Parts: sequence; C-alpha cells; structure tokens
Amino acid sequence: MEFSKFEAGSGDDDRRIDRVIRRFLPEKSLSSVYSSIRKGYIRINDRRIKPETHILKGDILSVACFLLSKASTSEKGTKIEIDFPCEIIFKNEHFLVINKPYDVPVQQSETCSHALAEIVADYYKAVSGQKKESLSFTPGPLHRLDRKTTGILFFSWSLEGARWFSGQMTAHIFEKKYLALVQGNLYATEEWEDFIETKNDLNSSFHTVRLVTSDGKYAHTKAEPLDSGIYNGISVTLVKFTITTGRMHQIRVQSASHGYPLLGDTAYGGTAIREVQNFFLHAYEVDIGDNKLGLPPFLKAPLLTNFNNMLNKTLINWRNSFIL
Repeated sequence: MEFSKFEAGSGDDDRRIDRVIRRFLPEKSLSSVYSSIRKGYIRINDRRIKPETHILKGDILSVACFLLSKASTSEKGTKIEIDFPCEIIFKNEHFLVINKPYDVPVQQSETCSHALAEIVADYYKAVSGQKKESLSFTPGPLHRLDRKTTGILFFSWSLEGARWFSGQMTAHIFEKKYLALVQGNLYATEEWEDFIETKNDLNSSFHTVRLVTSDGKYAHTKAEPLDSGIYNGISVTLVKFTITTGRMHQIRVQSASHGYPLLGDTAYGGTAIREVQNFFLHAYEVDIGDNKLGLPPFLKAPLLTNFNNMLNKTLINWRNSFIL
C-alpha cells in the first residue's frame, strides 16, 4: 500500500490526530476517519495509532494514497494567487490584523457564503505555499465584530498565536477602543456598568440584546465625547468608547439605554438615515501591552472613507487632529 507522508509542524503539536486528519479528508464522515485509523490507513511514524492519539511536532503522518482526493493531492505545494480585499494593519508569523470594511460578515452565514473567515483562509493558503508550519491549522477570527461595524480585527496565523490571544481575552487583558457617531449631546465622560441579556430569535438571525437588572452578563463601557455637530437638524456627538468587556452589541445597547443611540441604528432607537452606512461604529484601537509574540503595544485602524465623509457632513472637525 502506498502512503503520502507529511511532517507535523509547530501548529500541530499535541493535537489529536482525528482533528488533524479532517483537514486532509474533509468530505469523509468522522466514523469513516475512525475506521481508516483502526485499519492502519492513517499512521504516525509508520505505527498504527488510535483516534485519540496526539501528534507532536516533527512526527511523520502517513495517509494511504487512495484516501486522498485528487483535489487535496494536487493542492499540495500549490500557490494560489488571490487579491486580498482588506487593508492589512499588521502581520507576522502569529497574527494577521486587518481594517474590516463595512457590511462584510466575519463568519459564513446563510445569506453570505464567502465571509472574511473564508477570504482569510484562502489568503493564508496562498501566501504560505510550501512554508506551512502546520498540517492542520486554519486561520480564524480571534474576536467578534458585527457585520456593520468596521475597524481592527485579529485573525490567528498560528496555533500558538490563537492560544495566547484566547488567554488574553479570557483574562480581559486587552483594552478596546471604538469611535461612534451618536445622537444627542454628550457633554462629559461617563462610565456605564450594566448587565446585558442576549436572546436569539428562532425565526430570525437577529439577536435581541437588552439591559437587565440581574442574571445578565456584566458590561463595562467608558464613553468620552470628542466633538459635536448637527446632522439634518439632529444634534450628534462623536464619542470614543473604551470597553473592557466584549458583549454582543455592547456599545450599541448601552449607549442607547443611557440616552445616546447610534445615529441610524434603528434596532436600538436611533433615527434612520439615508447614507452609505446604516450607522457608524469603528473599532480603532486595541491596547495589547508587552508580549512575546511580536505584537506592538497597541494597534490602530484608520477611519475608513465613509466615516470620514460622514464627519464632514456633520461639521465635526476633531478628526483633523486625530493622528493614527
């Protein structure tokens, strides 16, 4: 029996073999993969293994040639040429950080089959070529941004980076800052501490998010006014939001509940607007701090054209002194 052999990289270290092999045999059921392992069609270092066996960096994975589809074998070592549609803010061997555009989902959905997660995965495949550090690793988003929110978005570029980032997020190490255009005049900095409840509508993809008095998830937001202006007779304020928690729609629901809905955000009480965006919310900075994975202490995402144009319309000039 002929085998194709692959060397495990750092991104595969200590991963279960059944998870690794799914990258090679995506069309096969898990039971079929287990059967192939038990029959010896999949081996590590030429030895029979069990589905729960962990592969280590430097191990040689052998897969029976007849199991591999033509697509997967021809893909080996092939470099795919693609155009990457987003501004890249930072990239190293562990992370890809982009400036997310408006109205592009991060994850695949019923209404959009080719989201940023798939675009970035294709880009990873194209730029890595034969220099892959992993047999099984696929890059993925490391945090959430709503479809209609723009700005800084992290993707994993290695398993080590993904694990480190997840740990930092769990410990609430990062400080995330946003810019948004809200209705009303916010005259002084406010800090909001609330509890948020999220309910999924089974008949819709929309998530209902609201403040509750208890039994919700804690949400902390600092709102700092930067400048004010007028939009079609409505008083508006450009606000810098700093969040230490990352709840779904956190800024949108808290700002609205405290009397300052995002302009245009009709889901949370904002007045409808006729602009190229429904509302303007931009993740512009993440403060990272010291680290050993090559990230700078902080990263910023410049305001995109639509947001800048909206500031011109509302006579807000603070952006002229905003250095990114």
